[in-house]
Amino acid sequence: SMASTDEATGKTRLELVKEKVREQIDNLTGDQRIALFSFSNTGRRLTEFSNDRRALTKALEALQPTDVPGQLDDVLRMAAAYTRTFPIETVTIMTDGNLPDQVDFELPFSLDVQRVDQGGPNVGITEMSARRSGPEEWEVFIRVSASSVDLRGAELQLFEDGEQQASHQIEVSNEESERLVFPVSTNQSKLLEARLVPAGYDSLSIDNSVWLTLPAARPLKVWVSPKLASWRHAVRVQPNLDLEESTEEGNAKPRGAEYDLMIIDEDGAGNAEAPVRLFVGVVPPDLQELIKVEENVSYVTDWNLTAPILRHVQLADVQIGEQPKLAAGAATKDLEERGYEVLIDGNAGPLMLQRREGLSVSYWFTFHTDRSTLPYRVGFPIVAANAIESALKQASLSDVAAAPTGVLPSVSVDSGRTYTIKSPDGEKFDVESGEAGILEGISAARVGRYDVLDGETLVTSIGTGLLNGTESSLKPAEELRFSELTVTTEDARQIDSDRPFWWILAFLAFGVLMFEWWYFQRARGAMV
Repeated sequence: SMASTDEATGKTRLELVKEKVREQIDNLTGDQRIALFSFSNTGRRLTEFSNDRRALTKALEALQPTDVPGQLDDVLRMAAAYTRTFPIETVTIMTDGNLPDQVDFELPFSLDVQRVDQGGPNVGITEMSARRSGPEEWEVFIRVSASSVDLRGAELQLFEDGEQQASHQIEVSNEESERLVFPVSTNQSKLLEARLVPAGYDSLSIDNSVWLTLPAARPLKVWVSPKLASWRHAVRVQPNLDLEESTEEGNAKPRGAEYDLMIIDEDGAGNAEAPVRLFVGVVPPDLQELIKVEENVSYVTDWNLTAPILRHVQLADVQIGEQPKLAAGAATKDLEERGYEVLIDGNAGPLMLQRREGLSVSYWFTFHTDRSTLPYRVGFPIVAANAIESALKQASLSDVAAAPTGVLPSVSVDSGRTYTIKSPDGEKFDVESGEAGILEGISAARVGRYDVLDGETLVTSIGTGLLNGTESSLKPAEELRFSELTVTTEDARQIDSDRPFWWILAFLAFGVLMFEWWYFQRARGAMV
């Protein structure tokens, strides 16, 4: 939002802040020192404490707005670290006030927040996502918002691989955002761009375009252990699946190496992998000392209704012929310390666990479902459908959303290889994939298209957008709430400092000399 401009002057909020800080630098006298910091989603030190006007001005002029939302926490922690070596009484923050009003920080110094006026009216895209509605059909959802009370007009355009396919005229305000749906038909990977063309003045341009990549259509690849006949039957009736049929009984293993969903019993699945795995009648190997399964009856006491795998599932009357039981002295916190979350609690111990590892998730039924009444309940096919839905989302085959700026979403590639990332401004840098074959943690500070290249070959393209309603609204926070106090943000004013007066005294002295000269010259002329 610091890049937003004023309609009358054309100046950005950052330029106004620079003018205020530059004036402070010019007024430095004696032993005064200034240290400059900048912040966006993270903090950065621009200079040490200095009175070198040239160095301070150079650092200030090099500062440019970024395409990520602002956060105060990080830069305040950096300033607090300086209090260990410098006696800092006051930190002055120059901002437009477009910040989260809650700051997780305890202030060790006085804070003076000075606010410049917000920019002119703005219209921007704040949301973009897509949902599969058929084997080759997608519905693309786009939300447009505005900063002003008055309705603002704009044209929303949708591009597919660089070619415009649709457009729609809209009117929005800060009270009436508009959500539009565009149908897209494709079975191939496709890069979409939503582009907003405002009808009038628009103070912020970076929120006028967003990119979204639709994945290629394919059936979900599923493997179910041959012994789990009830699970195979529940999965087989689901649409658009590639369920591997077993050719042998007993200890049959998967023929492939990679699947989207695997449902596994105690016989295991060999070396095959999947981002979503559901274990039935298996206690995780690293928990077998904490959980023992006994021959006894157990029942469900509680379950996590918000867990995706258990959504819309009723388990109140399920009877179980096995009893997973916590070992003596063990507790739920011991499971959590090892990365597991209990989804279903039984009368003696956990009946279902969840564990997330990077992009993968594993679910563990610690009892065998065939030794319970669960397969005869309505909730059983719902659990199977939820597992499939989880795998579809994990594989980005059902729902995808545009990535906000900051960090790119993880990309699955070949393991142990170096890939080149090309940013929207043409900059290139190399990233190496790990053993899991994932590129992650890639910085994306600019709105636009990021290309992942293997040499000169394009692997995939990922687009980003600002996608932040707070930034697009340009609305300033009237006050910032810290752990122990509240700081009011005020309109910017001159920061207190020592001001040099020698030039004023010299000017007055020069005036006195000129008056004396005139006076004596005038008197001498009168005598003549």
